[in-house]
Amino acid sequence: MLRLLVKSLAKEFYQQHAGFFLVGIYLLFGIGGPGQVIGYQKALLLAGISSPIGMTIVSFSWFLYALKVYFFINQKLALTQFQFINETGKLARNIQLKLWLSLYAIILLPVIIYVFALVCVSVNYHFFYSLFCIIIVSFTLLFGLSFLSYQKVNTGFLTPERQRIHTGNMIKRPYFSWPLIHLVKDQPLMLLMCKLSSLVLFKAMLWMFADVGNDTRVLLVAILASVLCHAVLVFTLLRFEVTFLNFSKSLPISTFKHLSHWFLIFVTVLIPEWILLIISSQYKLHSIIHGFLFGLTSLFFLLTVLYIVKLNMGNYLKWLLFYFFIAMWAILGHKYFLFSIVVLSSCTIYYLASFHKTDLQAWR
Repeated sequence: MLRLLVKSLAKEFYQQHAGFFLVGIYLLFGIGGPGQVIGYQKALLLAGISSPIGMTIVSFSWFLYALKVYFFINQKLALTQFQFINETGKLARNIQLKLWLSLYAIILLPVIIYVFALVCVSVNYHFFYSLFCIIIVSFTLLFGLSFLSYQKVNTGFLTPERQRIHTGNMIKRPYFSWPLIHLVKDQPLMLLMCKLSSLVLFKAMLWMFADVGNDTRVLLVAILASVLCHAVLVFTLLRFEVTFLNFSKSLPISTFKHLSHWFLIFVTVLIPEWILLIISSQYKLHSIIHGFLFGLTSLFFLLTVLYIVKLNMGNYLKWLLFYFFIAMWAILGHKYFLFSIVVLSSCTIYYLASFHKTDLQAWR
C-alpha cells in the first residue's frame, strides 16, 4: 500500500512542484562558485541555528512547506480517482499511522535532509538549545501531519453539511476572472503558497545580487524565479479552463479575445510581483518595461508549453528546466529584450494556430 501511495501522491507532489525545487536547488548550490559551495552551505546552516531569529525563520519555512504538503494531500483525497486511499481506514490504527508516517517522511525528505545537516552543525558547534528546537519542530511536523491525515481518512465523512446564504445582490464577473475566482475559492492555499514562495524568492534574488547594484538583469532573474513558482498555478488555470470552460470554443469568441483574456489573467496574477518590480527598480521606466515584458512572456510560454505537451506534467517539467537555462543565458548575455520578443511572437503564433485544433479535454 505504501508503494501505491508513493506513486500516486508523493510522485505527483514532486512533479507539480518541480519549479519550486529547481529554484531552491539553485539558491542552495548555484549561487557561489564550485569552490564556495561548502562554505556557503556552512554559513547558511550557522545562520539558522546561531540566533532565535534564524531558528524562527527556519521553523516557519518548514511549517509552510508542511502546510502545503498537508493541503495537497487533502485536495487529492477529495478527488474521485484517489478514493482508494480511504480503504486504508480498514487497517489497524498503528498500521495506518505508520503508513502515513512513511509517506510524509518521503514527501518531507528535503526538510529531513536539512534537519540532519542542522543537527550535525549544532552538535559540532555546541548549539544544544537549537538542537533541541530542531528535533522538537521536525518531529512535531512529521507526526502531526501523519495524525491529521489518519483523522481525515477515518472521520472525514463526519463533516457537517453547509448551507449557502443567498443575497439579493448579483455581481457580474468578467469572463477572464472566472479562473481567478476558482483559484481564490477552491485553491486558496495553493495560491497563497505560490505567492509567498514567489515573493520570498524575488527578494532573495535581489539580496543575493545586491553587490551588482541596480541592474536590470538582477530584476529579470528575480522575475524568472517568481515565474517558475507559478508553474503549477498556470497548470491549474488551464486545467480549469479545459474542464469547465471548454464550451467557450463553440461560442462566437475570437481567438484573439481568448488570448487577451489570458494576458489579463497573467497581469492580475503577477500584481504583487509588479509592485515589487516597480519599487526595486527605483521607478526606472527601462527596467519596469523589460520586467513586465519578460514576466508576461514567461507565463505565456508556460501556457503554450502546456498546449504542446497536452497537459503532460512530466514533459512540462522538462520544458521548465530547458526554459530556465535558456532564459538565464539570455539575461546574462544582455539578450533579454530580443529573447522576450522572439518567445512572445512564437508563442502567439502557435496559440492562434492551434487553439481550435487542440482538444486538451481528451488528454486530461
